[in-house]
Amino acid sequence: MYRLREHWKKILFFFLFFLFLIVLQIRNPEIKGPFKGLVGNVANPFVYYSHKFYNGIYSIFSDYIFLLNVKEENKKLSEQVRRLTFENQILNEKINEYNRLKNLLSLKDTYQLNSKAARVVGKHIDGYNKYIIIDTGRDKGVKVNYSVANEYGLVGKVIEVFSKQSKVLLINDTNNKVSVMNLRTRVTGIMSGDGRGGLVVDFYDKLDKVYKDDIFVTSGLGGIYSKGIIVGRVYAYSNSTVDVFQKVYLHPSVQFSKIETVLVINNENEME
Repeated sequence: MYRLREHWKKILFFFLFFLFLIVLQIRNPEIKGPFKGLVGNVANPFVYYSHKFYNGIYSIFSDYIFLLNVKEENKKLSEQVRRLTFENQILNEKINEYNRLKNLLSLKDTYQLNSKAARVVGKHIDGYNKYIIIDTGRDKGVKVNYSVANEYGLVGKVIEVFSKQSKVLLINDTNNKVSVMNLRTRVTGIMSGDGRGGLVVDFYDKLDKVYKDDIFVTSGLGGIYSKGIIVGRVYAYSNSTVDVFQKVYLHPSVQFSKIETVLVINNENEME
């Protein structure tokens, strides 16, 4: 009797299950499959949801593979961007160097200078002694007292010459004396470094009125520096009644910390 009851329970369970599948098929017309009729009503939901389950698993797997491919592609693109950025920086630097050389050539043509371009390969711009080292020396005909400038103004003069390099004393060194003049009034004085990185003009006529932002240039006196090369701009002056001369203080036109290329000027004719 017990076995018979269990047998009927199983029959009832399968009957209700198949009835549920038939109702599911009828209430969801989108459930389609290869079977027709009563068999289709029973089998098609299995086929349909098995297909959906397979598609779901396949979709997840495909998305995972796609994400892996996207990650790998992003890595390659990132490396390419870094390489292109590096190449672009090099190209920009070459363009900047070209522009600097073009400006130097423009300076050379403006002053009609007998000169040659050189690169700065060493600097000592702090402390008491201020100089730079350039990559042009005796093998290129450079001599002591040749003046050095760039597109912004006067840099200094050559004080030592080696086979392939030269040492240039900067104009803001206290030991470098340069004859300069006020571009507006044409009054001259002797300029040197002020010991703090700036420039000071001494032996300047105290009767000459100096204004802030007056421009001073090389006077050409002494024969070392070509006439008319800008050296700096006035930011202060001292005109005491007890002094014979007034002092004029200049900001250098050249930023010595940023010097990269210069013109070495053959001014032997002027020295003669």
